[in-house]
Amino acid sequence: MTQPLQKSTMAPVTWNHLPPITWIATLDGQEVCTIKRKDIGGWTAGWMGERLWPAPSHLPKAMPQPTRFFGTLEEAKLAVEQALAA
Repeated sequence: MTQPLQKSTMAPVTWNHLPPITWIATLDGQEVCTIKRKDIGGWTAGWMGERLWPAPSHLPKAMPQPTRFFGTLEEAKLAVEQALAA
């Protein structure tokens, strides 16, 4: 028999928009990540503090980095929320 999924006890991520190009992720009232639009297209998500994005799987020798590039704002927000939920 399978166990029902339990709801996470983590508070939801709140997104604050600083027009025109910046979004800030806030968790429990603390700023944890910024997402900024790039002039060349796409978005970068950068952690505040000690958190790092894992190295890409296609670059086995790469080190974890505090900033990661995304093609869309939605993709960046989803990745931040998933990383915080992990």
